[in-house]
Amino acid sequence: MSQFLGPRELSALKRIGDLMLPGDSDFPSFSQTGCIAFVDDLLRFMDPKDRDDIKTLLKILSFLPSPLLRAFLKLCQTQWTPTLRMIELGLKGLVMSLYYSNKTAPQYTGRTPYDVIGFALRRL
Repeated sequence: MSQFLGPRELSALKRIGDLMLPGDSDFPSFSQTGCIAFVDDLLRFMDPKDRDDIKTLLKILSFLPSPLLRAFLKLCQTQWTPTLRMIELGLKGLVMSLYYSNKTAPQYTGRTPYDVIGFALRRL
């Protein structure tokens, strides 16, 4: 559950995340990691207006069937009008920040994105 997003918006974000990061033989998919459970860690620090805009966008996108959602995301990547660019940056920023935070749901036992890329923080 999220303090800021309802079930419909969370479902849309999960679908978008899986379209952007579907997983493969090495990387887990966005939804497999369970990183969406940590969305409030990001939304908490957003400007309230931006947070409301993301919520509204996710609610609207939640009504699109997957083929139309995929087409819309592709349009945002290829048509760099200011509005579409902002939509693409906002959605991609949210999805990538969650995925590469390396936070996973407690029940997830697979390899994390950090494991796959061999990333580890070390003290100097």
